[in-house]
Amino acid sequence: MKNIRFSIHTGLFVLLLVVVSTPAVAQNCFNCHDRSAFTDKFVHSPVREGDCSLCHNPHVARHEGLLHQAEAQLCQQCHQDQQRQMAENAYLHPPVRQGRCSQCHDPHAAPNAALLPQQGSALCFSCHDEMQRDFKFSHQPFRQGQCSTCHASHGAEDTRLLKKDGTQLCLDCHRTGSAWSRKHLGRKAAEMDCLSCHHPHGSDSRLMQRAVQHEPFSQKQCSNCHDRDTQSSDVCLGCHQDTLPSFNHIHSHLGIAGAGNACTTCHNPHTGDRQGLLPANVGNVCRDCHSATFDTRDRMLHKHPGWNNCTDCHDLHGADNPGMLKNEGNACADCHKRHAAFSHPMGDKAPDPRDGRPMTCETCHDANTGTMYQHFLRGSGERGLCIQCHQDY
Repeated sequence: MKNIRFSIHTGLFVLLLVVVSTPAVAQNCFNCHDRSAFTDKFVHSPVREGDCSLCHNPHVARHEGLLHQAEAQLCQQCHQDQQRQMAENAYLHPPVRQGRCSQCHDPHAAPNAALLPQQGSALCFSCHDEMQRDFKFSHQPFRQGQCSTCHASHGAEDTRLLKKDGTQLCLDCHRTGSAWSRKHLGRKAAEMDCLSCHHPHGSDSRLMQRAVQHEPFSQKQCSNCHDRDTQSSDVCLGCHQDTLPSFNHIHSHLGIAGAGNACTTCHNPHTGDRQGLLPANVGNVCRDCHSATFDTRDRMLHKHPGWNNCTDCHDLHGADNPGMLKNEGNACADCHKRHAAFSHPMGDKAPDPRDGRPMTCETCHDANTGTMYQHFLRGSGERGLCIQCHQDY
C-alpha cells in the first residue's frame, strides 16, 4: 500500500514539474494585454512561441514589467554573442552602457529587422536630434539615413562609435588617386585625418568642408605654422597672445604634463564647426579626456537637470578654483537665485572640518556627475553626508 501511495505521490510530483516548466500560454496574457501590441512584421521568438514567462514572472518580480532580471541581464541570457562583442569595445553606446536595450529594440514585435521600431536615421535622431539638419552638401550615407554605414550601434574603439579609424573608414569608399594627391599637397592618404577638414555628415561648403576655417589654412599659408614646431603650444600662442592671460591660473590646461601642443588637443588647427575651431558638440571634446566623468554621470539616478555644456560652469583654459570652476562660490548661485540664502553656514567662516576648505554648494552636492541620492547629495544620502562632519549628533 505504501508503495502505491509513493507511486501516486511521485507521479503527481513529476506531473507538477511538467506543468510548472511548460511555457505560459500566451492566450492567458492576451485576456488582458492587447494582442495587436505583439503583432508586427518581425516578432521576438519568445512572443512568437507564446512563451511570455521566459522574460516575465506572471505574479511578482523585483523589476519593472515583472521581468525576471534587470533588462540587460535578461537580454544577455540569450544574446550572448552581443555580450561578448560589447565586452571587447572601449566605448559603449549610452543605452547599452546603461542596460537599456529596449530604448532601441522593441522586446515584443516591430516593423523592422532587429526589432527596431523605426528605420535608419529616424531611430537615431529620436535621441541625436542635434544631428538632424539640412546641409547644402551632404554625405550620401547621412542623406539616405544610413548611420550604420559609419557608426556601430552598440560599441566601438572610438568615442564617436566609428567602425574604424576615421581616415580608414573614409578610404573604404573614397579611393585615392592623382587628383586626390594634388588637392592634399602630395601627402599620402594614410598620413591624413579626413575629419579634421571635412564634416562626415554635411556642410554648406563644397566638399563638405567644416564651417569655420583657420585663417592661415583658408589663405593657403601653411608655412605660417608648419615651418615651426607644431608639437608645442608656442606655435599657436605666437599669434594668439591675447589668450595667454586666460591660462595664467593655479589650474590650467596649458600646463598638462606631456600634452605636447595643448591647444590642438581641443582646437582643430585647420577647420571647425563653430567659433574657436571647435566641433559642434563641445562636450565631445571634453569627453575625449574626461570620459570617466561622463560615464559616471550616465549611471547616476539623480543629476543636475540643466547640465548642457561644460562651459556653463568651467573655465576651459584655466581658473584658480578647483575643477577650473568659473567661481566656486557663485557658480551655483548664478542660476539658483532663490537659493542665495542658506540655512547652513557657508564660505570662509565655515571651513569644512575634513579639509579646512570653505564650505560651498559643491561640498555637499555633486552637480558634475550627479549621485544616487536626491539633490545629488554626496556621501550616502542626507544622514550619511551630515554625520561625516557632525559625528557628535
